[in-house]
Amino acid sequence: MGHLQGARWTVHPSPRATSPGTSRFWDPCAARQRATPGAGYPRVMEDKTDILAHLPLFAKLDPRSLEAVATLAKIASMPAGTVLMEQGEPARAFYVIVTGTIHIDRDGDFIRSMTDGGFIGEISLMEGTPHTATATCETDCELVELGNYEFGRVMATFPDVRARVEAAAARRPHEA
Repeated sequence: MGHLQGARWTVHPSPRATSPGTSRFWDPCAARQRATPGAGYPRVMEDKTDILAHLPLFAKLDPRSLEAVATLAKIASMPAGTVLMEQGEPARAFYVIVTGTIHIDRDGDFIRSMTDGGFIGEISLMEGTPHTATATCETDCELVELGNYEFGRVMATFPDVRARVEAAAARRPHEA
């Protein structure tokens, strides 16, 4: 890969860097940052910002605002069968579905399935109440996750996002 020369690394060319549009040198750190979700490496800011820009909830935000949200957000990859939130449990996070399908049920009865661009967890966080339904990953899912504090910051800072979340919450039945 390379060797330390004085206080600087010398990076040797890699056969991976021969396709058009790639760097002449292979950067092992950059390769690690672009690993697929769930591979054990965090997403870089550009990746998170790009993901957020393609989600309807955040699509109207300017680039600087997207970067601010990306700083607060985590990208989480969850396998099928993962329970994201349990009815009656306290709220911990807000999730926006990047890819995958989430099954929502209340008292064991199916309510709906949500897919790409949908979001869950807002009712409990806004009202300070326990979750009104159980959400389970029906397929492998990639999600944007905002914890309780981060969700509050986004809602307080971005009125357009707040209005969209509040409108969706008002349309959803949420008696516990």
